Amino acid sequence: MGGDTSLGSQPLFSAEGGMQSFGDGLHMLQLFANICVVETAEGVVLFDAGLPIDGSRIVKELRAVSELPVRYIVYGHGHADHAFGTRAVLEDAEERGHPRPVILAHADLPRRFDRYRRMLPYHEHINRIQFAIPEGIPAFPWDYIYPDETFRDETSFRLGGLTFELRHARGETDDHVWMWIPERETACVSDFWVWSCPNVGNPFKVQRYALEWAQALEEVAAKSPRLMLPGHGAPMVGNGAVEEACLTVARALRHLDEQVVKMLNAGKWQEEILASFAWPQEFARSPYLAPIYGHPYFVVQALLRQYHGWYDGNPSHLFPAGSGEIAAEVLELAGGAARVLERARGLEEEGRIQLALHLVDFALAAGAEPRSEALEAKARLLERLAAEESSFIARNIFLAGVRQVRRELEPREG
Repeated sequence: MGGDTSLGSQPLFSAEGGMQSFGDGLHMLQLFANICVVETAEGVVLFDAGLPIDGSRIVKELRAVSELPVRYIVYGHGHADHAFGTRAVLEDAEERGHPRPVILAHADLPRRFDRYRRMLPYHEHINRIQFAIPEGIPAFPWDYIYPDETFRDETSFRLGGLTFELRHARGETDDHVWMWIPERETACVSDFWVWSCPNVGNPFKVQRYALEWAQALEEVAAKSPRLMLPGHGAPMVGNGAVEEACLTVARALRHLDEQVVKMLNAGKWQEEILASFAWPQEFARSPYLAPIYGHPYFVVQALLRQYHGWYDGNPSHLFPAGSGEIAAEVLELAGGAARVLERARGLEEEGRIQLALHLVDFALAAGAEPRSEALEAKARLLERLAAEESSFIARNIFLAGVRQVRRELEPREG
């Protein structure tokens, strides 16, 4: 799916993966998203349930380490890669004559499932772009297995001599949960940790929560875990490493939050904030904050959306004219599309790719002819941006734009 998203040799998304065991009945199945497997004397607890296509693999890997019944399935949150491999686990329980596992989740997760069902075509569309999923392959789940029990702030249960403490905190979603097993000093954190700059401010998705995400990581760090099992990528062993990692990311998120709030309080508008926020070298160089999935720019966008309306401070933009109408006037003043595209080529040669792209868009919005010249230029510029981009999401957006342009350039029949 898309380009290589990795931190050194650390893959975030893998279709291969495998079961890793840490002793004391603790396992993690690393696939596209991770599934935590906790064995107890009275049965198994699964934390997160993977993608729909993962279901049979989850059962196969689970049964290679334990024949005990799955007693609980905990949804770390309601995203497609964490709560939809459940069907195969339930079918396995039925085939074995085991009791049906109890499914636990946060109280907001059913509402998320309701929204997904209502807007399935939209989520298919945006996931196809975000993850570079080819046409003909399902891009979003359609089989929704709702939780049996939900909770609001925190809850716990005991099984086989172990305590499972579930804590809610808004982060990548409003229904995010992390799990603490005190007897094993282990935290299962789902996407609160993904070996990347946190995916706050995803360009396609609903509101995400930087400050609350930081608070959750601080709470995890306060437990001094011996082991942290994340939503994607490799586990992290303690000895101070988990605390350092969590507190570093929490500090980075608080840093961005404080800057945005300070600038908004000073009367600054979105464009100025996006152009002037600081990302210190401490964070830019951190192995925990590489912009290979999330990106600090996206985080600032999310904070602006959370704290601010959509008005950008310029009254000319309150009820704007159409972009094509504006572009036509600008092209006429500039002496036509040919001159604008010539200037775009000059900017491209200077390495000013983003600015060149804006000029090409002016020519396209104004209906310049021959259109193919502007489309070829746009595809070329987007390919250059994609080649230089480290963020998986941003790179796939650029490449989706290239595919869209190439489709328009294809000769039409008839």
